[in-house]
Amino acid sequence: MGNKRLAWVFLPAIIVVLAALGLVVSNFQEETGLAAPGKGGLAAVAAAVEAREAASGGGSTGYDEFSESLRVALAKTNNMPITNPAETRLQAALTSALDCLSAGREAWQAEIEQAWDPAFHGSAGYWRVFHPALTQREATGLSSEDVRLWSTASADHWLEKALDLAE
Repeated sequence: MGNKRLAWVFLPAIIVVLAALGLVVSNFQEETGLAAPGKGGLAAVAAAVEAREAASGGGSTGYDEFSESLRVALAKTNNMPITNPAETRLQAALTSALDCLSAGREAWQAEIEQAWDPAFHGSAGYWRVFHPALTQREATGLSSEDVRLWSTASADHWLEKALDLAE
């Protein structure tokens, strides 16, 4: 009789331990070595890194190359198959990095088209509203070059996370 009561006392503890173990395994699959990004994720990372490298170009030719590589990176990220939590986190990091690079592309385009309005485009708040992945910065009077440098620095932050997840 005493052993049955003892078993009922341990049953809730066993259930709690199994639930905690299941939670750890399901949420930390990459850290526990159970899941990693697939080939689609790795291709998306490579395309994002290529877009980041193209962002440092200059002139309208550099803009065209950067725009094309950014479109490829966006397509690869959007078409990335999501089969596990590691790929979900990778896609989130890549989406943020590409959002930052898109801000740089918009600034570059406004400069090329001579549509840069310092009162409008020169505010950090304007860029953060449309591109929430940009890191915090308080400034006014920004130039197109300032926004491009800011966007690539922010993209570097997100790409570093993506590269860590892809390894």
